[in-house]
Amino acid sequence: MDTNKRLLLWESKGCAAEGIPTPEELKKTPGFCSLERLQKGSVAVIECTQEIPCNPCEAACHQGAIKVGSPITNLPVLDVDKCTGCGLCISSCPGMAIFVVDVTYSDDKALVLFPYEYLPLPGAGDKVAATGREGKKVCEGEVIRVLDKPRQGHTPVVSIAIPKEFALQVRSIARKEAGAPATKDNLGSEDKRRILTHPILSQQEPQKEVAITVDNKKVMARKGEMIIAALLSAGIRVNRFTAKYNQPRGLFCGIGQCTDCMMTVNGTANVRTCVTPVEEGMAIETQYGHGKWVEKIEKK
Repeated sequence: MDTNKRLLLWESKGCAAEGIPTPEELKKTPGFCSLERLQKGSVAVIECTQEIPCNPCEAACHQGAIKVGSPITNLPVLDVDKCTGCGLCISSCPGMAIFVVDVTYSDDKALVLFPYEYLPLPGAGDKVAATGREGKKVCEGEVIRVLDKPRQGHTPVVSIAIPKEFALQVRSIARKEAGAPATKDNLGSEDKRRILTHPILSQQEPQKEVAITVDNKKVMARKGEMIIAALLSAGIRVNRFTAKYNQPRGLFCGIGQCTDCMMTVNGTANVRTCVTPVEEGMAIETQYGHGKWVEKIEKK
Protein backbone atom coordinates (compact mmCIF):
# COMPACT_ATOMS: atom_id res chain seq x y z
CA MET A 1 0.00 0.00 0.00
CA ASP A 2 1.44 3.42 -0.94
CA THR A 3 2.08 6.14 1.64
CA ASN A 4 -0.88 8.30 0.57
CA LYS A 5 -3.38 5.51 1.22
CA ARG A 6 -1.82 4.64 4.58
CA LEU A 7 -2.03 8.28 5.69
CA LEU A 8 -5.83 8.20 5.64
CA LEU A 9 -6.23 4.94 7.54
CA TRP A 10 -7.98 5.54 10.84
CA GLU A 11 -11.34 4.49 12.17
CA SER A 12 -14.03 6.78 13.53
CA LYS A 13 -17.81 6.92 13.85
CA GLY A 14 -17.70 10.55 12.78
CA CYS A 15 -17.78 13.99 14.40
CA ALA A 16 -21.46 13.82 15.35
CA ALA A 17 -21.07 10.47 17.11
CA GLU A 18 -17.74 10.81 18.93
CA GLY A 19 -16.12 14.12 18.02
CA ILE A 20 -13.49 12.50 15.79
CA PRO A 21 -13.69 13.16 12.05
CA THR A 22 -13.56 10.30 9.60
CA PRO A 23 -11.02 10.62 6.77
CA GLU A 24 -13.91 11.49 4.45
CA GLU A 25 -15.21 14.23 6.78
CA LEU A 26 -11.75 15.69 7.18
CA LYS A 27 -11.10 15.83 3.44
CA LYS A 28 -14.32 17.84 2.97
CA THR A 29 -13.32 20.61 5.39
CA PRO A 30 -11.80 23.77 3.83
CA GLY A 31 -8.88 23.66 6.25
CA PHE A 32 -7.60 20.28 5.08
CA CYS A 33 -4.74 20.24 2.61
CA SER A 34 -4.56 17.71 -0.18
CA LEU A 35 -2.30 14.69 -0.04
CA GLU A 36 -0.51 16.16 -3.03
CA ARG A 37 0.38 19.29 -1.02
CA LEU A 38 1.50 17.16 1.94
CA GLN A 39 4.15 15.58 -0.26
CA LYS A 40 5.67 19.01 -0.98
CA GLY A 41 6.67 19.81 2.61
CA SER A 42 5.56 21.29 5.90
CA VAL A 43 1.95 22.49 5.91
CA ALA A 44 -0.86 23.24 8.35
CA VAL A 45 -3.74 20.79 8.81
CA ILE A 46 -6.84 22.49 10.24
CA GLU A 47 -9.29 20.01 11.71
CA CYS A 48 -12.05 22.52 12.43
CA THR A 49 -15.45 20.98 11.71
CA GLN A 50 -17.83 23.11 13.81
CA GLU A 51 -19.23 26.43 12.66
CA ILE A 52 -18.67 28.46 15.83
CA PRO A 53 -17.71 32.15 16.27
CA CYS A 54 -13.94 31.88 16.23
CA ASN A 55 -11.18 33.41 14.09
CA PRO A 56 -7.85 33.88 15.97
CA CYS A 57 -6.11 31.58 13.48
CA GLU A 58 -6.77 34.10 10.71
CA ALA A 59 -4.99 36.89 12.60
CA ALA A 60 -2.13 34.61 13.65
CA CYS A 61 -1.13 33.71 10.08
CA HIS A 62 1.40 36.25 8.77
CA GLN A 63 1.27 34.71 5.31
CA GLY A 64 -2.46 35.26 4.85
CA ALA A 65 -2.91 31.53 4.31
CA ILE A 66 -5.92 31.20 6.64
CA LYS A 67 -9.20 32.93 5.88
CA VAL A 68 -12.36 32.97 8.03
CA GLY A 69 -13.94 36.21 6.87
CA SER A 70 -17.57 37.05 7.51
CA PRO A 71 -19.58 35.72 9.17
CA ILE A 72 -17.18 34.76 11.95
CA THR A 73 -18.80 31.32 12.12
CA ASN A 74 -17.26 30.33 8.79
CA LEU A 75 -14.94 27.35 8.84
CA PRO A 76 -11.32 28.44 8.27
CA VAL A 77 -10.13 28.05 4.69
CA LEU A 78 -6.48 27.12 4.13
CA ASP A 79 -4.64 28.44 1.09
CA VAL A 80 -2.04 25.69 0.74
CA ASP A 81 0.01 27.71 -1.75
CA LYS A 82 0.59 30.45 0.85
CA CYS A 83 1.11 28.16 3.86
CA THR A 84 4.75 27.70 4.86
CA GLY A 85 4.10 25.37 7.79
CA CYS A 86 5.56 27.88 10.27
CA GLY A 87 3.15 26.75 13.01
CA LEU A 88 2.19 30.19 14.37
CA CYS A 89 -1.47 29.26 14.03
CA ILE A 90 -1.19 26.20 16.32
CA SER A 91 -1.13 28.03 19.66
CA SER A 92 -3.77 30.52 18.52
CA CYS A 93 -6.51 27.90 18.20
CA PRO A 94 -8.61 27.66 21.40
CA GLY A 95 -10.03 24.35 20.21
CA MET A 96 -6.53 22.85 19.70
CA ALA A 97 -7.61 21.83 16.21
CA ILE A 98 -4.59 22.98 14.19
CA PHE A 99 -1.51 20.89 13.50
CA VAL A 100 1.48 21.08 11.17
CA VAL A 101 2.61 18.00 9.28
CA ASP A 102 5.82 17.46 7.32
CA VAL A 103 5.94 14.08 5.59
CA THR A 104 9.21 15.06 3.89
CA TYR A 105 11.12 15.21 7.19
CA SER A 106 13.19 12.13 6.30
CA ASP A 107 12.99 9.02 4.16
CA ASP A 108 10.85 7.13 6.66
CA LYS A 109 9.82 9.71 9.26
CA ALA A 110 7.29 12.53 9.35
CA LEU A 111 7.29 15.52 11.67
CA VAL A 112 4.05 16.40 13.47
CA LEU A 113 3.60 19.64 15.43
CA PHE A 114 0.74 19.94 17.92
CA PRO A 115 -0.36 22.03 20.94
CA TYR A 116 0.42 20.56 24.35
CA GLU A 117 -1.00 22.10 27.55
CA TYR A 118 0.13 19.61 30.20
CA LEU A 119 2.92 19.65 32.72
CA PRO A 120 5.61 18.50 32.87
CA LEU A 121 6.61 19.30 29.32
CA PRO A 122 8.60 16.70 27.40
CA GLY A 123 12.15 17.46 26.31
CA ALA A 124 14.00 17.14 23.02
CA GLY A 125 15.20 13.59 22.54
CA ASP A 126 12.51 12.01 24.73
CA LYS A 127 11.06 8.75 23.48
CA VAL A 128 7.26 9.03 23.72
CA ALA A 129 4.05 7.18 22.95
CA ALA A 130 2.40 9.05 20.08
CA THR A 131 -1.38 9.09 20.42
CA GLY A 132 -4.30 9.62 18.07
CA ARG A 133 -7.38 11.82 18.33
CA GLU A 134 -9.05 9.48 20.83
CA GLY A 135 -5.98 9.41 23.11
CA LYS A 136 -4.89 5.87 22.31
CA LYS A 137 -1.32 4.97 21.38
CA VAL A 138 -0.66 4.82 17.66
CA CYS A 139 3.12 4.34 17.52
CA GLU A 140 6.42 5.30 19.12
CA GLY A 141 7.84 8.76 18.55
CA GLU A 142 10.76 11.02 19.44
CA VAL A 143 10.47 14.62 20.60
CA ILE A 144 12.45 16.88 18.30
CA ARG A 145 11.62 20.28 19.77
CA VAL A 146 9.38 22.01 22.30
CA LEU A 147 8.57 25.65 21.56
CA ASP A 148 7.18 27.68 24.48
CA LYS A 149 7.40 31.44 23.93
CA PRO A 150 5.43 34.20 25.71
CA ARG A 151 3.58 35.07 22.50
CA GLN A 152 2.13 31.56 22.49
CA GLY A 153 -0.01 32.31 25.52
CA HIS A 154 1.40 29.37 27.48
CA THR A 155 0.32 26.86 24.83
CA PRO A 156 3.59 25.11 23.94
CA VAL A 157 4.03 23.44 20.57
CA VAL A 158 5.66 20.00 20.56
CA SER A 159 7.31 18.53 17.46
CA ILE A 160 7.74 14.76 17.23
CA ALA A 161 9.17 12.45 14.59
CA ILE A 162 7.07 9.38 13.84
CA PRO A 163 6.80 6.74 11.09
CA LYS A 164 5.57 8.53 7.99
CA GLU A 165 2.39 6.47 7.52
CA PHE A 166 0.93 7.76 10.82
CA ALA A 167 1.31 11.49 10.02
CA LEU A 168 -2.45 12.11 9.78
CA GLN A 169 -3.30 9.89 12.74
CA VAL A 170 -0.93 11.11 15.47
CA ARG A 171 -2.17 14.24 17.23
CA SER A 172 -0.49 14.22 20.65
CA ILE A 173 1.60 12.17 23.06
CA ALA A 174 0.87 10.25 26.25
CA ARG A 175 1.26 12.39 29.34
CA LYS A 176 4.11 12.03 31.77
CA GLU A 177 3.39 11.59 35.45
CA ALA A 178 3.75 14.93 37.23
CA GLY A 179 6.03 13.64 39.98
CA ALA A 180 5.05 11.71 43.08
CA PRO A 181 1.34 11.59 43.95
CA ALA A 182 0.12 13.91 46.67
CA THR A 183 -0.16 12.60 50.23
CA LYS A 184 -2.19 13.41 53.33
CA ASP A 185 0.65 15.70 54.38
CA ASN A 186 0.22 18.03 51.43
CA LEU A 187 -2.86 18.28 49.23
CA GLY A 188 -4.72 14.96 49.42
CA SER A 189 -4.94 11.97 47.08
CA GLU A 190 -7.42 13.55 44.65
CA ASP A 191 -4.99 16.40 43.99
CA LYS A 192 -2.73 14.16 41.89
CA ARG A 193 -4.56 15.50 38.83
CA ARG A 194 -4.09 19.14 39.84
CA ILE A 195 -1.38 21.50 38.64
CA LEU A 196 0.40 22.27 41.89
CA THR A 197 3.14 24.44 40.41
CA HIS A 198 1.57 26.83 37.91
CA PRO A 199 3.75 28.75 35.39
CA ILE A 200 1.92 32.01 36.23
CA LEU A 201 0.38 31.50 39.67
CA SER A 202 3.46 29.68 41.04
CA GLN A 203 3.22 27.14 43.86
CA GLN A 204 -0.34 26.41 44.98
CA GLU A 205 -0.83 26.28 48.74
CA PRO A 206 -3.16 23.79 50.45
CA GLN A 207 -6.74 24.97 50.85
CA LYS A 208 -9.57 23.87 53.11
CA GLU A 209 -11.33 20.73 51.88
CA VAL A 210 -15.09 20.72 51.43
CA ALA A 211 -17.31 17.77 50.56
CA ILE A 212 -19.70 17.78 47.61
CA THR A 213 -21.64 15.00 45.89
CA VAL A 214 -21.56 14.22 42.20
CA ASP A 215 -24.32 11.85 41.08
CA ASN A 216 -24.70 10.84 44.74
CA LYS A 217 -20.99 10.05 45.14
CA LYS A 218 -18.82 11.99 47.59
CA VAL A 219 -16.07 14.12 46.07
CA MET A 220 -13.61 16.29 47.96
CA ALA A 221 -13.13 19.81 46.61
CA ARG A 222 -11.03 22.84 47.53
CA LYS A 223 -12.43 26.05 48.93
CA GLY A 224 -12.53 28.79 46.30
CA GLU A 225 -12.09 26.59 43.24
CA MET A 226 -14.61 26.24 40.44
CA ILE A 227 -16.78 23.13 40.31
CA ILE A 228 -15.10 21.97 37.10
CA ALA A 229 -11.67 21.96 38.80
CA ALA A 230 -12.94 19.64 41.51
CA LEU A 231 -14.52 17.36 38.92
CA LEU A 232 -11.39 17.14 36.77
CA SER A 233 -9.30 16.46 39.87
CA ALA A 234 -11.63 13.56 40.66
CA GLY A 235 -11.33 12.23 37.10
CA ILE A 236 -14.83 13.33 36.04
CA ARG A 237 -14.75 14.67 32.48
CA VAL A 238 -18.35 14.37 31.26
CA ASN A 239 -20.72 17.07 32.53
CA ARG A 240 -23.81 16.65 30.39
CA PHE A 241 -25.41 14.81 27.48
CA THR A 242 -26.98 16.78 24.64
CA ALA A 243 -30.74 16.93 24.15
CA LYS A 244 -30.83 16.06 20.44
CA TYR A 245 -28.18 13.38 19.99
CA ASN A 246 -27.50 12.36 23.62
CA GLN A 247 -23.79 13.03 23.13
CA PRO A 248 -21.36 13.64 26.04
CA ARG A 249 -19.95 17.11 26.61
CA GLY A 250 -17.25 18.41 28.96
CA LEU A 251 -15.08 21.47 29.57
CA PHE A 252 -14.54 23.53 26.41
CA CYS A 253 -14.03 27.28 26.77
CA GLY A 254 -13.44 27.37 30.54
CA ILE A 255 -14.60 31.01 30.83
CA GLY A 256 -18.40 30.70 30.96
CA GLN A 257 -19.02 31.63 27.33
CA CYS A 258 -20.17 28.27 25.98
CA THR A 259 -22.57 25.72 27.46
CA ASP A 260 -20.61 22.50 27.28
CA CYS A 261 -19.82 22.15 31.01
CA MET A 262 -23.34 22.82 32.29
CA MET A 263 -24.70 20.54 35.02
CA THR A 264 -27.60 20.43 37.44
CA VAL A 265 -26.49 21.93 40.77
CA ASN A 266 -28.69 21.78 43.86
CA GLY A 267 -31.66 21.07 41.62
CA THR A 268 -31.02 23.96 39.23
CA ALA A 269 -30.24 23.00 35.65
CA ASN A 270 -27.84 24.66 33.21
CA VAL A 271 -25.26 25.80 35.77
CA ARG A 272 -21.92 26.62 34.13
CA THR A 273 -19.48 24.68 36.28
CA CYS A 274 -16.38 26.51 35.01
CA VAL A 275 -17.46 29.80 36.63
CA THR A 276 -19.39 28.50 39.66
CA PRO A 277 -17.39 28.05 42.89
CA VAL A 278 -17.93 24.99 45.03
CA GLU A 279 -19.83 25.21 48.28
CA GLU A 280 -19.87 22.67 51.08
CA GLY A 281 -22.63 20.09 50.60
CA MET A 282 -23.33 20.95 46.96
CA ALA A 283 -25.32 18.26 45.13
CA ILE A 284 -24.20 18.08 41.50
CA GLU A 285 -25.76 15.88 38.83
CA THR A 286 -24.80 14.97 35.30
CA GLN A 287 -27.32 16.78 33.12
CA TYR A 288 -29.31 15.00 30.44
CA GLY A 289 -30.87 17.18 27.78
CA HIS A 290 -32.28 20.40 29.24
CA GLY A 291 -32.25 19.04 32.79
CA LYS A 292 -35.00 17.94 35.17
CA TRP A 293 -35.57 21.44 36.58
CA VAL A 294 -36.13 22.96 33.11
CA GLU A 295 -38.38 20.06 32.11
CA LYS A 296 -40.59 20.69 35.16
CA ILE A 297 -40.92 24.38 34.23
CA GLU A 298 -41.81 23.51 30.64
CA LYS A 299 -44.53 21.12 31.76
CA LYS A 300 -46.30 23.75 33.89
